[in-house]
Parts: sequence; C-alpha cells; structure tokens
Amino acid sequence: MIEDTVFKDNSEIINFVKEVYSLEITSVKKLNRGSANIYSLNNDEYILKEFQSKYTEEEINKETIVINHLRKYDIQVPEYIETINSEFYTKYKDRIIIIQRFIEGSTLDNNTGTYNQVIECAEIYGKIVSALKTLPIDLPEFEYKSWFSEESLNKSIKNYEELIGLLKDNETDNIIKNDLLEKISMINDIKESLDCKNLDKLTIMNSHGDYSVLQFIYKDGKVNSVIDFVSASKLPVVWELIRSYSYIYKDAKDGEFNLDTFSDYINTFNKYVKLNEYDLKYMPYLYLVQILKSSYGYKQYIMDHTKKELLEFGYLRTKICRYLFKNAKTISDKLTR
Repeated sequence: MIEDTVFKDNSEIINFVKEVYSLEITSVKKLNRGSANIYSLNNDEYILKEFQSKYTEEEINKETIVINHLRKYDIQVPEYIETINSEFYTKYKDRIIIIQRFIEGSTLDNNTGTYNQVIECAEIYGKIVSALKTLPIDLPEFEYKSWFSEESLNKSIKNYEELIGLLKDNETDNIIKNDLLEKISMINDIKESLDCKNLDKLTIMNSHGDYSVLQFIYKDGKVNSVIDFVSASKLPVVWELIRSYSYIYKDAKDGEFNLDTFSDYINTFNKYVKLNEYDLKYMPYLYLVQILKSSYGYKQYIMDHTKKELLEFGYLRTKICRYLFKNAKTISDKLTR
C-alpha cells in the first residue's frame, strides 16, 4: 500500500535534491509504479524513490551494496546517484530516499513472456546468483524450513477458516470459499504425505529475494535492468527459480507448466549454478507449500473489495497449487532423469 509522501509539493523536492545531491532539477513528475512514492526528475533523467516507512536503513544499505556489487559483473542493475556526502541513500522526514539514473524501457505483465524471454530470465538469474557468491556482506537467511512444520501448516488452516467466516453468500465469495477449502484439503494431505527429512540438503545461496518478471525493465524485448533488491537474502535458489518461471511464461497463465520449456529453464540456470538431486526433487514441493500457506490476494480482496487485481492473483496461485499438487512428482522425475 502506497503511503502519503513526506514532500509537500514539487518545489520541496527540487530544493531537497539541490541541497542533498547538488543536482539542478527543473521538472518533477509523480509516477504510478510499485509500492513506493516514485518521481521522474528532469524528464526522465533521474528517478527519486521515497521508500515506505517500514523499510530500514539497514535494508536499503544492503540493497545498495548488492547492486553496486552486481554492476562489477556487468549485470544490468540500477545506478545509484551519490549524495554530496558520498552516500547512496539519505533520510528526509524519517523516510529513506534514493536517486537513480533513469532506466529506459517498460515492464511486462505476469505471464506474457515469450520462450526467449523465459530463457533470458533463467540466464540472468544464474548470473546474479553466481555473482553474489562473492558478496562482501552476509545476507539474512530466509526461513523456509518453518513452512513445513505442523504448527505453521495448522496456522495457515486457521487463517483460511477465519477468512471463510467473513465471506458472504454471493458468486464471488462462493468461489473464494471453494478455493480456500480446497487449499485446506491440500494442506492436510501435505501434512500426512510429504517427506521433509532432506530439506537441509537444498542449495542455499545469496539471491535476489523477489526475482520475477515484475522486477525487469525491458527495452526492445530484452531485459535492460533488474530492479528492487531490497529483499535480497540467503535462500533455496530453486524456490526463486520455479517461482520466477511460473510468473513469466505466457503458457503458464493458467497455472500449468510446459515441462519441456521448464526443463530448458532449469538447464539454462544450471550452466551458472549447479543444482543437486535434492534441489530437483524438492523444488515443486517447496513452491507448492509456500503458496498453499499464503492467503495473499484473497485476504486483501475480502478486506477491501476494490482489490480485484489482487484477487485475480490469488486465483492464479490457487491454479498453480492445483497443478503442482497433482504433478509435483512428475516434474521431479522429469528433472532428475
């Protein structure tokens, strides 16, 4: 959710940038993009980003270190502008502010990517993970093992039951109710059937943390930059791998995978970072459990019926759940042949 800006007007932004960055700004335009307050400066010469209040200086400092590190490996990432004090971010009225050079291009919607764009996505992810092996700081660890605990799974069931209790008797709410009941049923089955004893053998490496097509800026059909590394962390790389495939490929728009294309996706990444047999075995189950447990999309719509786009995203993730629930073993078997 976008928070109100701390800037009263464009003149305040111009004065702030002059004082802190020593940049002459003649025009300011608010952009409707993402969850931060974002402004184009000097007709797209620079981008000013005002982060939400929930973000800490530690997180933003982490992102700047990650991005500056990746630039050394010729990976297309944003270029930060330094303040007059040679810092890559600053605080203004308790909000963290950064300025970047404008990146030419546009974004793609989920599940609109071509085969070539799918393979490019895997290649870039492989380069990022490989480059982050030498990152000079420690990234926070992603708590993925807790997803599989009985306590965590039962908590998700309880959350769904509480949401069902808020639904009305109408067509949309009945669809939501059936989806949530189906997810509860799948969670109960997973609790009984999934063998998790080798989760610690997954390949855990530094990663983007939110890698998907929505973090790409395209120019002439190719990725011109990868953005938003604020969630960078140490995690099972196969989780981001399968997740990013499910959101980019046009043939996956109904939640189903083209297994030949998905195999090519994995093999492309494997040229840069070698996956082991446990990665390939657990990958679909890891992703299945993560989205099975999440009420994202449904909860937002139930609380605010204007959030129809988020509801559609919830529907998509339930379709992915259905597909993975039925085909996880098939995917694992194909990848491990």
